[in-house]
Amino acid sequence: MEVLGTIISVIGLIVYIIQKVNQSSHGDTNTTYYTDTTYAVVHEFTPQEKLDNMNIDSLNICYKTAGITGFSIEKARLTLLNHYVEKDFYIDDVIIRQNCMYIKVRHSIPYNDGNKCYGAAFSMNFMTVNNGVSVYGSKKINADEEQVFKEIANELITAVA
Repeated sequence: MEVLGTIISVIGLIVYIIQKVNQSSHGDTNTTYYTDTTYAVVHEFTPQEKLDNMNIDSLNICYKTAGITGFSIEKARLTLLNHYVEKDFYIDDVIIRQNCMYIKVRHSIPYNDGNKCYGAAFSMNFMTVNNGVSVYGSKKINADEEQVFKEIANELITAVA
Protein backbone atom coordinates (compact mmCIF):
# COMPACT_ATOMS: atom_id res chain seq x y z
CA MET A 1 0.00 0.00 0.00
CA GLU A 2 2.87 2.30 0.78
CA VAL A 3 4.33 1.68 -2.69
CA LEU A 4 1.03 2.62 -4.34
CA GLY A 5 0.88 5.90 -2.37
CA THR A 6 4.45 6.72 -3.40
CA ILE A 7 3.68 6.04 -7.10
CA ILE A 8 0.62 8.31 -6.96
CA SER A 9 2.66 11.07 -5.30
CA VAL A 10 5.42 10.78 -7.94
CA ILE A 11 2.85 10.92 -10.78
CA GLY A 12 1.21 13.95 -9.17
CA LEU A 13 4.60 15.67 -8.88
CA ILE A 14 5.39 14.93 -12.56
CA VAL A 15 2.03 16.35 -13.67
CA TYR A 16 2.63 19.47 -11.56
CA ILE A 17 6.10 19.99 -13.08
CA ILE A 18 4.75 19.55 -16.64
CA GLN A 19 2.00 22.10 -15.97
CA LYS A 20 4.51 24.65 -14.63
CA VAL A 21 6.88 24.11 -17.57
CA ASN A 22 3.98 24.49 -20.02
CA GLN A 23 2.79 27.63 -18.24
CA SER A 24 6.24 29.23 -18.26
CA SER A 25 6.79 28.51 -21.95
CA HIS A 26 3.41 29.99 -22.91
CA GLY A 27 3.31 32.78 -20.36
CA ASP A 28 0.54 33.54 -17.91
CA THR A 29 -2.74 31.68 -18.42
CA ASN A 30 -4.66 34.99 -18.32
CA THR A 31 -2.84 36.33 -21.38
CA THR A 32 -4.73 36.42 -24.69
CA TYR A 33 -2.87 35.02 -27.68
CA TYR A 34 -3.45 36.09 -31.28
CA THR A 35 -2.77 33.82 -34.18
CA ASP A 36 -2.59 34.63 -37.87
CA THR A 37 -5.34 32.72 -39.62
CA THR A 38 -5.81 32.38 -43.34
CA TYR A 39 -9.41 31.94 -44.31
CA ALA A 40 -10.38 29.68 -47.16
CA VAL A 41 -13.30 30.48 -49.44
CA VAL A 42 -16.15 28.35 -48.18
CA HIS A 43 -18.74 29.26 -50.81
CA GLU A 44 -18.37 30.90 -54.21
CA PHE A 45 -21.57 32.76 -55.14
CA THR A 46 -23.24 31.73 -58.37
CA PRO A 47 -24.31 34.48 -60.80
CA GLN A 48 -27.93 34.00 -59.69
CA GLU A 49 -27.00 34.40 -56.02
CA LYS A 50 -25.05 37.55 -56.90
CA LEU A 51 -28.08 38.96 -58.70
CA ASP A 52 -30.29 38.14 -55.72
CA ASN A 53 -27.90 40.05 -53.45
CA MET A 54 -27.90 43.04 -55.83
CA ASN A 55 -31.68 43.39 -55.40
CA ILE A 56 -32.13 43.92 -59.14
CA ASP A 57 -35.88 44.52 -58.83
CA SER A 58 -35.12 47.91 -57.27
CA LEU A 59 -33.10 49.08 -60.30
CA ASN A 60 -35.95 51.05 -61.84
CA ILE A 61 -34.72 54.66 -62.05
CA CYS A 62 -33.06 55.65 -65.34
CA TYR A 63 -29.97 57.75 -64.67
CA LYS A 64 -28.58 58.02 -68.21
CA THR A 65 -29.57 57.04 -71.77
CA ALA A 66 -27.52 57.34 -74.96
CA GLY A 67 -27.51 55.97 -78.47
CA ILE A 68 -24.47 53.80 -79.24
CA THR A 69 -24.01 52.42 -82.74
CA GLY A 70 -22.45 48.96 -82.95
CA PHE A 71 -22.92 48.25 -79.25
CA SER A 72 -21.99 44.74 -78.11
CA ILE A 73 -22.92 43.73 -74.58
CA GLU A 74 -20.07 41.19 -74.39
CA LYS A 75 -17.55 43.78 -75.59
CA ALA A 76 -18.93 46.23 -73.03
CA ARG A 77 -18.52 43.63 -70.27
CA LEU A 78 -14.91 43.00 -71.22
CA THR A 79 -14.23 46.73 -71.37
CA LEU A 80 -15.65 47.31 -67.91
CA LEU A 81 -13.89 44.35 -66.30
CA ASN A 82 -10.50 44.48 -67.99
CA HIS A 83 -9.77 47.92 -69.36
CA TYR A 84 -11.86 50.42 -67.46
CA VAL A 85 -9.93 52.30 -64.80
CA GLU A 86 -11.66 55.11 -62.98
CA LYS A 87 -10.42 56.77 -59.82
CA ASP A 88 -13.90 57.73 -58.66
CA PHE A 89 -15.39 54.23 -58.42
CA TYR A 90 -14.46 50.56 -58.82
CA ILE A 91 -16.31 47.85 -60.71
CA ASP A 92 -16.54 44.73 -58.55
CA ASP A 93 -18.54 42.46 -60.83
CA VAL A 94 -20.46 42.31 -64.11
CA ILE A 95 -23.18 39.76 -64.89
CA ILE A 96 -24.93 39.49 -68.26
CA ARG A 97 -28.52 38.35 -68.74
CA GLN A 98 -29.77 38.56 -72.36
CA ASN A 99 -29.58 42.24 -73.36
CA CYS A 100 -28.97 43.48 -69.80
CA MET A 101 -25.74 43.84 -67.89
CA TYR A 102 -25.79 44.08 -64.07
CA ILE A 103 -22.84 45.97 -62.63
CA LYS A 104 -21.71 45.95 -58.99
CA VAL A 105 -19.90 49.21 -58.16
CA ARG A 106 -17.98 50.46 -55.12
CA HIS A 107 -18.07 54.25 -54.80
CA SER A 108 -17.78 57.15 -52.40
CA ILE A 109 -20.04 60.03 -51.42
CA PRO A 110 -19.25 62.69 -52.54
CA TYR A 111 -18.37 61.28 -55.94
CA ASN A 112 -14.67 62.19 -56.04
CA ASP A 113 -13.86 61.34 -52.42
CA GLY A 114 -11.08 58.82 -51.78
CA ASN A 115 -12.97 56.45 -49.46
CA LYS A 116 -14.84 53.87 -51.61
CA CYS A 117 -16.94 52.34 -48.85
CA TYR A 118 -20.40 52.37 -50.48
CA GLY A 119 -21.69 49.64 -52.76
CA ALA A 120 -24.35 49.96 -55.43
CA ALA A 121 -25.78 47.99 -58.31
CA PHE A 122 -26.66 49.28 -61.76
CA SER A 123 -28.18 47.70 -64.81
CA MET A 124 -27.18 48.63 -68.34
CA ASN A 125 -29.89 47.76 -70.84
CA PHE A 126 -29.46 47.66 -74.61
CA MET A 127 -32.47 48.33 -76.84
CA THR A 128 -31.79 46.90 -80.31
CA VAL A 129 -34.65 48.86 -81.91
CA ASN A 130 -32.95 52.25 -81.51
CA ASN A 131 -29.37 51.27 -80.47
CA GLY A 132 -30.12 52.84 -77.11
CA VAL A 133 -28.23 52.07 -73.94
CA SER A 134 -29.77 53.00 -70.59
CA VAL A 135 -28.25 52.81 -67.12
CA TYR A 136 -30.68 52.13 -64.27
CA GLY A 137 -30.12 52.33 -60.54
CA SER A 138 -32.21 52.37 -57.40
CA LYS A 139 -34.12 55.41 -56.17
CA LYS A 140 -32.17 57.63 -53.80
CA ILE A 141 -33.70 60.10 -51.36
CA ASN A 142 -30.44 61.84 -50.54
CA ALA A 143 -29.47 64.43 -53.20
CA ASP A 144 -25.75 63.63 -52.80
CA GLU A 145 -26.34 59.94 -53.50
CA GLU A 146 -28.50 60.76 -56.51
CA GLN A 147 -25.76 62.99 -57.92
CA VAL A 148 -23.20 60.19 -57.42
CA PHE A 149 -25.47 57.74 -59.27
CA LYS A 150 -25.84 60.20 -62.18
CA GLU A 151 -22.05 60.61 -62.36
CA ILE A 152 -21.47 56.84 -62.29
CA ALA A 153 -24.13 56.28 -64.99
CA ASN A 154 -22.48 58.92 -67.16
CA GLU A 155 -19.06 57.29 -66.73
CA LEU A 156 -20.44 53.82 -67.52
CA ILE A 157 -22.02 55.05 -70.75
CA THR A 158 -18.81 56.88 -71.71
CA ALA A 159 -16.71 53.76 -71.02
CA VAL A 160 -18.73 51.46 -73.30
CA ALA A 161 -19.42 53.98 -76.09
